[in-house]
Amino acid sequence: MSVTLAYWIAFLAYSGVVVGIGFWLWRRQRRRTRELDTRDFWSADQNLSGWSAGLSISASMMSISWSCVYGVQLFYWYGFGAAWLLIIPWLITMAGFFLLTPLFRKFKAFSQPELLERRFGARSRQMLAPALVFVFIVWAGAEIYAAGITIAPFLGIPAPHTLFLIALVVALYSFTGGFEAVVSTDKIQFVLVALFVAIMAGIGLNGAVQAENLSALWEAGLHAPKARPEAPALFSPGLAVVLMTFIAYLPAWIVETDVWIRVQAARSDAEARKGVLIAWINSFVFVGVLPLLIGLSALVLYPAVDGVIPAQLQDGALIFNALMTDFTPAWLSVPLGIGLVAAAMSTVDTCGNVVALSISYDLVEPQLRRKQKTANLNLIARWISVAAIFLAFVYALFTDSLWDIFYLSNGVLTSTVFLPVIASFWKRTTVRQVYAAIVSGFFGTFVFYFLESRGRLAGWEPDWLAATELGYIIYGLLCSVLAFGAVGVFFPGKKHSDSLP
Repeated sequence: MSVTLAYWIAFLAYSGVVVGIGFWLWRRQRRRTRELDTRDFWSADQNLSGWSAGLSISASMMSISWSCVYGVQLFYWYGFGAAWLLIIPWLITMAGFFLLTPLFRKFKAFSQPELLERRFGARSRQMLAPALVFVFIVWAGAEIYAAGITIAPFLGIPAPHTLFLIALVVALYSFTGGFEAVVSTDKIQFVLVALFVAIMAGIGLNGAVQAENLSALWEAGLHAPKARPEAPALFSPGLAVVLMTFIAYLPAWIVETDVWIRVQAARSDAEARKGVLIAWINSFVFVGVLPLLIGLSALVLYPAVDGVIPAQLQDGALIFNALMTDFTPAWLSVPLGIGLVAAAMSTVDTCGNVVALSISYDLVEPQLRRKQKTANLNLIARWISVAAIFLAFVYALFTDSLWDIFYLSNGVLTSTVFLPVIASFWKRTTVRQVYAAIVSGFFGTFVFYFLESRGRLAGWEPDWLAATELGYIIYGLLCSVLAFGAVGVFFPGKKHSDSLP
């Protein structure tokens, strides 16, 4: 049996399983829900156990784009110091969610725009939802893109065709099973992705030991191709990039919507915190330790020459492809193929679900209910879930860099979502402040991103900041904070439309 045939068998077999789960959940949901009730579709009846929530959060983070491509790529670029650019901020975020979960669940708001509506009225919900739509279309598109360039060579078809197949399968089980299908498939995907990453780490280490020895991993980690020569080895990306990463990621991730949804869908505070703790442990191992070993092994097996990364690695994005092609026995092709597909779909479905939730649950359904339309909300929700995956697929066709994608999208979350959501728990926050923070943060981030990417800010920025090309994140956040503060001082208004719990 050829390797290509083996990967097609893996892809079709796994796709059949997850689509089957979606149809099974659809039949079950039809017996217990009504056309005008979408609670089950969006929240799995808010009855998740800690294990379900934790494994679902874990599977979403253990994706091709994050841990299998970007995370490994960062360790290849920077060595040990790359931990500051992904896994350390994420572990801090999980610790923050663990502490704040009881507070976040007080409002009983399933989505963050719904939280704003309960405090500040319907318009605030309508203003925040588009920002989440943008961010999660970008993230879903990035995942489809990363999956396409990774899986396409093994299937023997062009990358755009692979992108479409992945999007089609996710759209099918998202349409039929909704959020419950996402969580149910995530548990399977977690196991498969965990095995995949562990096997790839073993393959990389075995190859590195045969080529050199274990001490070579340490040496490789100290001489990564993009490490700043003036920076300490443990801060190899440079202190400026580490600082900008924390500013971009931590505020954004502490209110990250896909984690928020799972916390809200848990059956109790205790189960929600248990889920976060499980996700913290899994992330440490499968997004931190194992990608580090794979990245260092790749540095030994495919060393950069005078800082130039071998062409076959495509700047480090195809490390998994190289390891699977050069060092993987043929008999592992099918299980590794299933792991790749699972890694791709685990994040595409999560991000697509947030896009659909923001469009349908936060924008469309409230309008229909307000106008007393007797539409089939369940059917509308399902078709919007399909549309969300399609939008991500279209975005993926025009994607070529994960670095810009992740920093810009997280910058939008930081500048647009973080302050309004956190301020919702402060009794003195006014409606006008929330409006000002959302609008200023969103448009400010894009304006300064445009100026930064075209070199218009380099002349007056400090050299350390200009070198990162991430200054737009600070400026976007400042726009949000200054607008929030200025409106509170000069244009005080109505504080809230509902009382705090």
